[in-house]
Amino acid sequence: MKSNLTHYRKIFNDVARRDIVSLYLLHGPENYIMERMAERIAATIVPDDLKAFNYAVAYGSEMKVDEFIATASSFPFLSDCRVLVLRELEKLRGGWKKLIAYCENPVPSSVVIFLYNPFDEGRSRPRDSKEFEKLKAAVGRGGKTIAFDRLTDADVRTWVSQEAKHSGVELEAEAADALVRSVGDDLYDLKNEIVKISLLYGDRRVGVADLAAVIGDFRLNAMRDLVESIEPGREARSLAILHRIIRSGAERPAGIIYQLTRHFLDLLKAKSGVGQGGYRYERSMRAAQAFSAREIMVWLENLRRAELLLKTSSFPEEALLVGAFMHSFKGAYVEFPLMAA
Repeated sequence: MKSNLTHYRKIFNDVARRDIVSLYLLHGPENYIMERMAERIAATIVPDDLKAFNYAVAYGSEMKVDEFIATASSFPFLSDCRVLVLRELEKLRGGWKKLIAYCENPVPSSVVIFLYNPFDEGRSRPRDSKEFEKLKAAVGRGGKTIAFDRLTDADVRTWVSQEAKHSGVELEAEAADALVRSVGDDLYDLKNEIVKISLLYGDRRVGVADLAAVIGDFRLNAMRDLVESIEPGREARSLAILHRIIRSGAERPAGIIYQLTRHFLDLLKAKSGVGQGGYRYERSMRAAQAFSAREIMVWLENLRRAELLLKTSSFPEEALLVGAFMHSFKGAYVEFPLMAA
């Protein structure tokens, strides 16, 4: 599921109006906005000069549940309220029952914020545990559970333009599109690039040509060139670009798979007549003409198999991708070694 900026503006406006409760469960794959939400809640409640006493952060993989609950149950220092943030709740290995019990009867003077993101880099996710579902239900009865899904493609570009403007830089529309195309839709990565751009150019208008000085000309266009090269009869060019991307470090293998999967999903939608028009849809329509629906499905399945082994084995990353490419060009499903193991 995708979210839009209007959805997130409403959530942040609720906090600005001090519509705040004692329990929050922020969950989903959009870590960047989720973290900003937790920070906004804390900043609204706890003054900077009292943060050392009334603000605490713990991590699921290393937290001591009894200490966390004891802190949440104690009185704040020279303040009406304290804030506790538990990041990486998905990594919690024990103590779920105690947290659930606390959520059934939270202390009014403490605001406890849970952040839960079971998604990995490739955007796939395990099933939520029974313990998480119970905690989610408990929080829902006395607090707020808020889903943080990925932004739509259009809103990622809008977000990039807005963040750049906040940093004193005006990005041309083509530059915002090129930045997302080269970096991906991870907001942390995009924010880092925006910071670099603002430091280099300051208060001025920035176009596509200017981005090359920050990102590098090859990296800026690498994934676009790879995607555009994937057509029947252009196998050699595609593999050459793929080799160069991997060996230069311009994109991580998981990122390559993710962006190619998104590309072929767009082609499949266009092939099926599913879309809302616009430049991106028209571009997908043109690219889809070079493939049959079955050929697109073969690409998607081979990318899925490569992604699975990328996560679960030490098989060479480049070999996985090359195997997926070669078989997909031939219209055959790839059977990687270890696949049946």
